Amino acid sequence: MRVIGERINPTGKKAMKQALLEKNYGFVRTQAIEQTDAGADILDVNAGLPEIDEKEMLVRLIREVQAVSDLPVQIDCGKPDAIEAALRIYCGKAIVNSVNGEEKTLRAILPLVRKYGAAVVGLTMDERGLPHTCEQRVEIAEKIIKTCAEYGIPEEDIYIDCLTLTASAEQGQAEETLQAMREIKQKYRVRTVLGVSNISFGLPNRQIVNTAFLTAAMFAGLDCPIINPNIPENMQAVAAYKVLSGEDKNCAAYTEKYGNVKIATSVTSSAAAPSAQSFDDISHAIRKGLPEAGAIAAKMLQTIPPLELIDRYLIPALNAVGDEYKKGTLFLPQLISAAESAKLCFDEVKKLLPGESTARGKIVLATVRGDIHDIGKNIVKTVLENYGYKVIDLGRNVPPETIAETCEREHILLCGLSALMTTTVPSMEETIRLLRSRCPDCRIMVGGAVLNPEYARKIGADWYCKDANADVKIARFIFENGEEVPALR
Repeated sequence: MRVIGERINPTGKKAMKQALLEKNYGFVRTQAIEQTDAGADILDVNAGLPEIDEKEMLVRLIREVQAVSDLPVQIDCGKPDAIEAALRIYCGKAIVNSVNGEEKTLRAILPLVRKYGAAVVGLTMDERGLPHTCEQRVEIAEKIIKTCAEYGIPEEDIYIDCLTLTASAEQGQAEETLQAMREIKQKYRVRTVLGVSNISFGLPNRQIVNTAFLTAAMFAGLDCPIINPNIPENMQAVAAYKVLSGEDKNCAAYTEKYGNVKIATSVTSSAAAPSAQSFDDISHAIRKGLPEAGAIAAKMLQTIPPLELIDRYLIPALNAVGDEYKKGTLFLPQLISAAESAKLCFDEVKKLLPGESTARGKIVLATVRGDIHDIGKNIVKTVLENYGYKVIDLGRNVPPETIAETCEREHILLCGLSALMTTTVPSMEETIRLLRSRCPDCRIMVGGAVLNPEYARKIGADWYCKDANADVKIARFIFENGEEVPALR
């Protein structure tokens, strides 16, 4: 069991992002030292920010880390030229994170792994996108292992990542990931690696879920969890696993570390009183994500017109849910459930109205070329549809030409683009340029983990959307003369 420290990575970490933008290498060194002292065995190093030269920064970060820590480094990058530059100056045997099942990625990066004697992480996804079954993950892993063998890379130098998907959005995927790890470990001598914290995205008290999943993953065959070693619960779970699995002989390391440490525990007891609020309240039904919402809407439509139901009840209910989500008093699973309940209500409305009469405007959504992540886009789609907008979802890995052709043909006034990976932001910029030339009346909103308002402005977008609520506000501004949302430009 080897812990990979995740902190030297700007994705989702404001302080690290700011440090890289300001070239504050002292902060990077501090992160390396703190993770080393906290018990990490390997340090992940990622320089993936759209605003900086990733190759130059990655080389600098490797040097900074090696100046203060003797731990091995995981080079976290998908660009072959940057990977080679980092491997060339690294003193030791690095891990390259990562390749995947795409043929062009394997052929571009594995020769570098072989040339520099590195190990490699293989992500179990390919040009088809993220796998949804254990069988698909194992199939992709086997392709990666086979291709590595062609380059003379032994199984012991291969780390298979079976992918952690967000439980709040795709709850059944956790067990698919764990089962894939079990099967791969039974068949091959490869090691396994997994980023843990993504499992809890959108949930309250995330560490509870993180610790439970980390423990389950270790017993399923996880060799190298990518975690924050500065969080005590993470390292406690690792230490406990080593005791229970027999890796920590005679519990020596556990006893040394925790023998004189008191960990606070508490026992509480409370019995919540049943809610007195009526389930016949449609707002309550939507807020709680109840399937009865559709039946309540059908009953109400016997006495009020469809559009009145939308304007007086459904839209205010969704607005209230959105406000709670923004305040952090309601979380991603509840947001999705509320959107699904509202959809049941809109389905009842559509039964009584012809064709497009319920649509408030048409919006195109797409994940740009090269990016196969679409969970965020799908949430935005669901919420927009439940506000009465017609969404043309072009899917993921969509070429700029397809997006521009659709917007031109459908006379689209609002297009939403998504990118989660740093490497696909140039594709987003290319798409925006094409839309500007072919669809001058189309306004563009962008979102994704690697973006921010400043970079959205730089690549020519009209708006940056932090969440689905922002998309709704922009749509209402465009189509319904709603509250003005100032453009970035």
